[in-house]
Amino acid sequence: MTSQNLDWYLKEAEAYAGTASVQPDGSNFSLTPPSQLSLKYDRLRQHLAQIGSPTTIAINWSIASSKISRNGSSSKFVGVPSAQPLTLIDLDRLYREGYLMKKLSPEDLYQFPVHTLGGAYFQYMCRGKFYEFDKNPTIPRSEIEWLFRSIRQTHDFYHLITEIYHYGWDGGFVMYEKPECYERDRLILTEELCLYGFMMGQVRLQAAVPIVAEWIETGLEEARKWLKEAFPLWQKTKNYNSVKKFVFPNFIATCEKFTYASFKLGRLTSKVTVEDYLSDLEGRLTPLSPSATVTEREYRQKMLESFERGLRSYSLLGMKWERYLGNSLQEIREFLNIPRRQHFQSGSHYLDADCY
Repeated sequence: MTSQNLDWYLKEAEAYAGTASVQPDGSNFSLTPPSQLSLKYDRLRQHLAQIGSPTTIAINWSIASSKISRNGSSSKFVGVPSAQPLTLIDLDRLYREGYLMKKLSPEDLYQFPVHTLGGAYFQYMCRGKFYEFDKNPTIPRSEIEWLFRSIRQTHDFYHLITEIYHYGWDGGFVMYEKPECYERDRLILTEELCLYGFMMGQVRLQAAVPIVAEWIETGLEEARKWLKEAFPLWQKTKNYNSVKKFVFPNFIATCEKFTYASFKLGRLTSKVTVEDYLSDLEGRLTPLSPSATVTEREYRQKMLESFERGLRSYSLLGMKWERYLGNSLQEIREFLNIPRRQHFQSGSHYLDADCY
């Protein structure tokens, strides 16, 4: 592999990374006004209430008030798929087949036992109050568009598998209107950075190391700017272009570009010496000062751990997630060789499936 090849693929992906035609302003974030967002939730709650089933459906889009009765045995749930033999499929083959993940909805998932992938996904989407089960529902016209659609469609499965969760907001990506929620919202953004740190480990490219180092050095400050400055600016202008100057969202496009380059260079399934990557990364970091805050220390620990876990795991892009909704979440994590998460921050969450 030469740097010229890498640069060529990164440039090829430039026009597609970090954008989604699902948003009319060109963003891949939910910049939905609170009034419209509330309407979306009302419609979703009504939709859930109308679903006919043998059990009581949660009419509140929150698992905390759910009346659904579930336990660890899938045999008691009519129509719930059983566990399937786990396998990873070559990404080239998935592209040739034109594979696109099935669009899932709450009614597809609510009956799954809590320890299964389907049950955990339902619980995560409920607790997070997400309504975007289909993040980029466009038909891909090229290999790049197909890969980016796959990455975005499976984003929340990555959250499940990696134990990197965030709850407590009201949906969307920049719905930060309450100053008292600043610490919670900053945790949400740094958890997203941890997830993309994991994904940058998965690309298995040495060129990704300095970028992850930069995220570790500047991530907290960029999250602060996004929360304190970007959202008020967007509220004033209602124009996504007005907040493009902020660095924080760019990590998504960067990760997508590197994933595409890794795919084209055949690096996604390659074996690497993890210790060499970690040594390179740690050597690029400025030592924390003795006066560093607990938040700063925790953030660095989380990011280093996330990158390492990505390096040690098999590529998640070869999974057909909807095939394994009836499998145990822990079984899938073990199959993908993902180390359990060790570093959490105050305010982090867990799922019922994590207790099995």
